[in-house]
Amino acid sequence: MLPLFSFTADEIAAKANLATDIVERVLGAFELPSTERNEGFNALHDFNVITAMPLLRTRSGEFLSLQTYSLAEAIYEAPHHWMYQDEAYRPTLSKNRGDFTEDFVAERLGLVFGKDRVYLNVDIFRTKAAKVSDVDVLVVWGNRAIIVQAKSKRLTLESRKGNDQVIRNDFKKAVQVAYDQGAACAKNLIEKECRLVAADGREVVLPDDIKEIYIFCVVSDHYPALSFQARQFLKTESIDRVQAPLVMDVFAVDAMTEMLQSPLQLLSYVNRRANYAEQLMASQELTILGYHLTKNLWVQSDVNLMHLCDDFSAGLDIAMAVRRAGVQGAATPDGVLTRFGKTTVGRIVKEIEARPDSATIDLGFLLLEMSEQAVKEMSRAVDKLAARTRADGQVHDVTFGFKEGSGITFHCTDEPSNVAGPRLESYCTLRKYREKASQWFGLCMTSTGPDVQFGVSLLFPWNQDAQMDEKTKDMKEPVPIDQALQTLMMRRSRARKIGRNDLCPCGSGRKYKKCCLN
Repeated sequence: MLPLFSFTADEIAAKANLATDIVERVLGAFELPSTERNEGFNALHDFNVITAMPLLRTRSGEFLSLQTYSLAEAIYEAPHHWMYQDEAYRPTLSKNRGDFTEDFVAERLGLVFGKDRVYLNVDIFRTKAAKVSDVDVLVVWGNRAIIVQAKSKRLTLESRKGNDQVIRNDFKKAVQVAYDQGAACAKNLIEKECRLVAADGREVVLPDDIKEIYIFCVVSDHYPALSFQARQFLKTESIDRVQAPLVMDVFAVDAMTEMLQSPLQLLSYVNRRANYAEQLMASQELTILGYHLTKNLWVQSDVNLMHLCDDFSAGLDIAMAVRRAGVQGAATPDGVLTRFGKTTVGRIVKEIEARPDSATIDLGFLLLEMSEQAVKEMSRAVDKLAARTRADGQVHDVTFGFKEGSGITFHCTDEPSNVAGPRLESYCTLRKYREKASQWFGLCMTSTGPDVQFGVSLLFPWNQDAQMDEKTKDMKEPVPIDQALQTLMMRRSRARKIGRNDLCPCGSGRKYKKCCLN
């Protein structure tokens, strides 16, 4: 046996600066008795006693730990089992676990959205004195809201042993009740007939028009097979503007808020995770998050089921170890976070986050859903547009259409917003009609940066109109993203012939042959 797996109580005592007899008793609590034969473990769903007592004792008195993670998990869960044996203390145990879960989730979400947008223990009143429900943690950001319902109920030993009826009962207490309460609260938020007051006395001011509400059902500790049980047992209802619930443990919340530390990044992931709920399958939530960080989560509508293997969480595991334990490695998996933020589109998303409003938040979602190649092409096109405005002082624009019945127009000018605003809104109205789109965005960009001056968001059903038909009959098709640069350069080159050694018309300062010619 390699010495890597073995240790003595004396070694741990010296390292922890504790008495050897205390260390011996603690380690002994996790030691598998020599008489234990694990006879009940006959199938994958059976309870494995090794998960509760992962340490083995050698004849020489040394302890063997063949899987460090198993010991860490057993130590984490042990206090619950020990305290639960004290029947008089059980209510206090349950309350403390619930309080911890709520406080922890509120703290983590506060790191992303800001403490002023996160409310803890929100009471919902129909009248001044009539309380109808309560939210454990509520987040309000722009025209989106997150309702978190946390439960301290855990999986019992019987359900771990595979008792189907007990599993259903435990799931109902730990998850179904949380969802039902969250759904009821979501309805109250949409109706806007209630008054919301947080535990610290703050009154929650909701936006005029909530576009989406996300329900998080959070359990207080590691819950084996939680993802599979949610698919099998959770009963949900269809509520307008309320997305499918996300069922997770505190560890998933921790990792999600650690890696996606901007509001749009987190909400964009949550939005897609909820919309793909029936198309995605994984053994744990961290696997799906790990896949998103490297691949940018996207599932085609014609895909019935995408099963993700646990290998996708490897990069996430390393990143968390680097950030929390200081080990050597990549603190951020190479993917959506490392490559997106360096582009102009990435900077636009950050500007949207800095001043969240309904006109631009939806656009942020749209931009984050694009592929890496599309982001690069769009960024380069906007950069070239800004360079042209810097060079000639004129107004330049480019329009991109998307398959989902929406699109965006970038309007580059250094004119004041009271001049550029009406012109951009008028153009977007015509373009939206021309493309028969349900939604259209416009961004007015400065020539320096380029930075966002303001945004336009048009969201209303398309209806045919004879006057609009006449006004838009000569409008050209939107530019495909992969052809944007070529189109912009062709417009400029038609004005004058460009020599290979001339300065590139994009304004980069480089020769044409070394810039946009190829």
